[in-house]
Amino acid sequence: MHPLYKFVASPEAVKFILNGEVKFTPISELNDPSELVPSIDRVAVFESLSRLRRDGYSDEDMRHLRQQGALLQTLAPQFQAVAVPKHRDEATALIRSAFYDSLPTLERLLTETANHMARQVGLFCLTKRFDSLPMWAHYAANATGVAVEFRELDTVFTGDETGVLRQSTEVEYQRESYGVTFAPDSHRALFFSKFQDWSYEQEVRVVLPLTDCKKVEISGKALYIYSIPKKSVSRLILGWNMSAEDVQSLEKLVKEINSDVEICQAKFLRGKVGFLS
Repeated sequence: MHPLYKFVASPEAVKFILNGEVKFTPISELNDPSELVPSIDRVAVFESLSRLRRDGYSDEDMRHLRQQGALLQTLAPQFQAVAVPKHRDEATALIRSAFYDSLPTLERLLTETANHMARQVGLFCLTKRFDSLPMWAHYAANATGVAVEFRELDTVFTGDETGVLRQSTEVEYQRESYGVTFAPDSHRALFFSKFQDWSYEQEVRVVLPLTDCKKVEISGKALYIYSIPKKSVSRLILGWNMSAEDVQSLEKLVKEINSDVEICQAKFLRGKVGFLS
């Protein structure tokens, strides 16, 4: 798996990462306000429902439907009114039943379910790039912070039957976002869809139920921490504007906590981010 990077503004936070403790952020605390709006589009909901009632479920639809059922069972079991149908014919008969005739009721249930699921999870947000100038500026305090390199996270987060949770997944960037519909794979948009303006981030996410994490209170704020093997942290890339004091402090922490971690310093030259030779 390609190395992944986490930009960190405060060198003090690196101490926890070196110990293999990473923070999962609730969706309500993310920096993209569009991820807080209800993920429902009436036209898209109607079209997806009409397609299924007309054409029935395909084998691919059924695979996603089973994943959707597993996700509901994990995050919102109270919204799972019936068990996931075992066969295509059973699923098609259900979607064509009278229960699905009232679109306003269905939209309300979709919205309530989507919002409830979103409140149950935390995100570990990474990127495939260490050399993005906007990322250094926005997330590493104008290059006074650190880009932490992780390796082989796919051996740590191996996924489960939901096809969403506990695995590293690339974010999809779209000019239009229709959110959750009756398309059996649309639930993924809750967690892995952002508007095109954010595409420079090349984001990769891990989504965990907050119940998988350890909740700690720091300065009155709740943080959700998950432990990974220390060997997953492979390198610290120090910002080119980091103070000499912070450099020395991080070098000391690496020796004390996780001496296998490599340290190098980034440079900014002629509009590009690279490494000091």
